[in-house]
Amino acid sequence: MTVSALLAVSALAAPFTLQTAQGRDWSLSSALGRERILIVRNPTAAYLDAMRAQDTELQVRDLRVVALVPPGDARLNAPGSLMLTVLADPGGKVGSRYGAAALIGKDRGIKATYPSPPSLSTVNALIDTMPMREQERRQRGR
Repeated sequence: MTVSALLAVSALAAPFTLQTAQGRDWSLSSALGRERILIVRNPTAAYLDAMRAQDTELQVRDLRVVALVPPGDARLNAPGSLMLTVLADPGGKVGSRYGAAALIGKDRGIKATYPSPPSLSTVNALIDTMPMREQERRQRGR
């Protein structure tokens, strides 16, 4: 899968707050600047399972996957993982701002949009070219 469009770093992520299946608020602002965020709208259960299985790889790149699904959807109650957050998006309002998928960098800029939820290898390839990621590799040794 290829990146459909690379956006200017000046395109900043629009903040939002949505709820988890447990009714807890989760705010994009709480992760901006600390983590890279991959927002995916309405991903399949298989896609979520694949992200859970790759949690360690997500941690290495400080990459949080935020899946937006309709309220009451069974995917909200699926098992969690450290770097996967599944949120109820009433009416798909937040998801419509980001399209099918969008990668947000630690600098809060939208780095890429995708026509469908991308594979982790596709996202990692882009992240690994980012200057901040190169600096992290030197500091952390990974």
